[in-house]
Amino acid sequence: MPLGAQIDPDAFKIIFIDVALAQAVLGLDITEWLLSTDQSWINKGEVVEAFVGQELLAYSRSLQKQQLYYWLRNERTAQAEVDYVIALKQSIIPIEVKSGVGSTLKSMHVFLKNHPQSPFGIRFSVQNYSVFETVYSYPLYAVCMAVKSDVAMLLK
Repeated sequence: MPLGAQIDPDAFKIIFIDVALAQAVLGLDITEWLLSTDQSWINKGEVVEAFVGQELLAYSRSLQKQQLYYWLRNERTAQAEVDYVIALKQSIIPIEVKSGVGSTLKSMHVFLKNHPQSPFGIRFSVQNYSVFETVYSYPLYAVCMAVKSDVAMLLK
């Protein structure tokens, strides 16, 4: 804490954060990636990740400028990346975004193992609500609810 204290300015991700413009440029329809789990196309993962990032910014505290952060472990034999990390009630919460159905969430588990002060992780995907060990899964359409209410309630 704070999240920005350990950033490496040479390690960054570029995200097209306006999903509506991205859809227009790519000629996409929102139902293709938000509700249809069997639809597959190039850039799907990036658009879904940008959607969650846009939602995280939209529902963050309005009185201070918010930044999006991610976590990267770049070791020769064990690389891992978590899409977003957020500060929530003095805890760092990792967030994984998955555009497809299957995922082992290896990077999320590595993060949680190496950061025992993080009480849980969050996955947003096309799958339904679920909880497995310390990972809470939400469907993509529920990002607002998870960020604004359910996640905050989990830490009370």
